[in-house]
Amino acid sequence: MKIITTKSILLECINIVQKAVPSKTTLPILEGILFDAKNGKLRLTATDLEIGIDTVLNVDVIEPGRVVLSSKIVGDIVRKLPDADIEIETTEKNLVCIKSERSNFKILSLPHDEYPELPVVKKENGISLSQNVFREMIRHTIFAVSADEVRPILTGVLFDVDGENLTMVALDGFRMAVKRNGIINDIKFKSVIPGKSLSEIGKILNENEDPVHIYFSKNHIQVQAEDTIIVSRLLEGEFINYKQIIPSEYKIKIKVFSSKLMEACDRAALFARDSSNNMIKFEIIDDLMVIMSNSQNGDVREELKIQKEGNDIEIAFNAKYFIDVLKVIESEEITIEFTTNVSPSIIRPCDNSGYLYLVLPARFKKNN
Repeated sequence: MKIITTKSILLECINIVQKAVPSKTTLPILEGILFDAKNGKLRLTATDLEIGIDTVLNVDVIEPGRVVLSSKIVGDIVRKLPDADIEIETTEKNLVCIKSERSNFKILSLPHDEYPELPVVKKENGISLSQNVFREMIRHTIFAVSADEVRPILTGVLFDVDGENLTMVALDGFRMAVKRNGIINDIKFKSVIPGKSLSEIGKILNENEDPVHIYFSKNHIQVQAEDTIIVSRLLEGEFINYKQIIPSEYKIKIKVFSSKLMEACDRAALFARDSSNNMIKFEIIDDLMVIMSNSQNGDVREELKIQKEGNDIEIAFNAKYFIDVLKVIESEEITIEFTTNVSPSIIRPCDNSGYLYLVLPARFKKNN
């Protein structure tokens, strides 16, 4: 193999596929990136056997061929080379020469015939939407994925395709994020994608309106965005019926500026983190929302003006669960719906009916 390309393009593609290289593995071949050059194209492939990433770039192919190079070594070399053309050539004794201007590296390659092929996804079901929309849907749900392997199905995000809507759902037993968006589609199906895979997909997608094509087979998902393909296994099992969890009515509803609430909760969390339960408490009285937390190091009290329907209420939440959603909501105002201080509450952005966040309250002792 012998190719000539530019540093910027090669480094961008290496950075993309490196997201699938495992940090620890018992299979040394997976620590590498497969370079496959032919017909004026260089295909880079990496996989950890759970997720695989494949991307293509245009290069000058002097001699076609395949080689596997250590992801860390080749990434570090290309990153530190000058901004100029790079020549990569295989030589004798499994050595690969990487040249750029006056820099010349020789590194040992790995056996390319041992590198695993990515699964071929039978495109049984498929949808398309813009990269920007898909990226935002991931951002609005991924943080609510469970990290507890006891219930593996909850470590993934549900894709619920129902006619003209895609609904993505993540929950961990304490909170749930639901994001819905319209799509051009006439089929119905459900799949659960591992949170880790979806997180890496979100990092690869661009903030533009270019299309991303998503295909599902029985066991895998394939995401195609421009010249990059990501393949991931799907999780097996039945996802929780999320629609049954969402309260159908509320007794109290408030409207508040999201940025002001975020700032107040962030300050209150300074003491909440010092406590055993990371709890912040809300007292909603008339048109006032009082936010409090305390620990052995002190206490804090914040007050916000609100619009309210219904009675007063005292309720508490885990500070992290509450702040996590405020970080991803761009709406200037949000509504929060309460039923009782031991029932789930619902947060919705005022300018986006396609998103809701459910959070369970924390137990607390009422003041006398």
